[in-house]
Amino acid sequence: MKTFVALATVLFGFKAMAASEVLLNCKNIDQDDITSAIVRTYEDPAKKFSLELVLTSPKGEVQSLEIDSEDYNEGWIALPADDMAERYLTRQQEGWEIFGTIGQVNFTADAQCEEAPLY
Repeated sequence: MKTFVALATVLFGFKAMAASEVLLNCKNIDQDDITSAIVRTYEDPAKKFSLELVLTSPKGEVQSLEIDSEDYNEGWIALPADDMAERYLTRQQEGWEIFGTIGQVNFTADAQCEEAPLY
């Protein structure tokens, strides 16, 4: 019985250590195809230098993309292209926003984001 309890404790401890951590939670994104975005760590220790970007559409469709942790740290996350626009989720002094380009024209859009403290 003691072995079972010890084994369960160890397994629970490993699971807790491997749990993903939400670094950025954005809601009310002002885009036709994206309503929310979450940046979180992967549970897999082999992906410790990558992060997961989870996008949700207005229809509730979820898309998961792997991003480089350095891009997040620099505050410049590439989003999937929308028609002919290149888009990025960018960190500004006031918070995060969508920055995009269509040809030579730049645009910005609102994103209400909460960011975990940077260590």
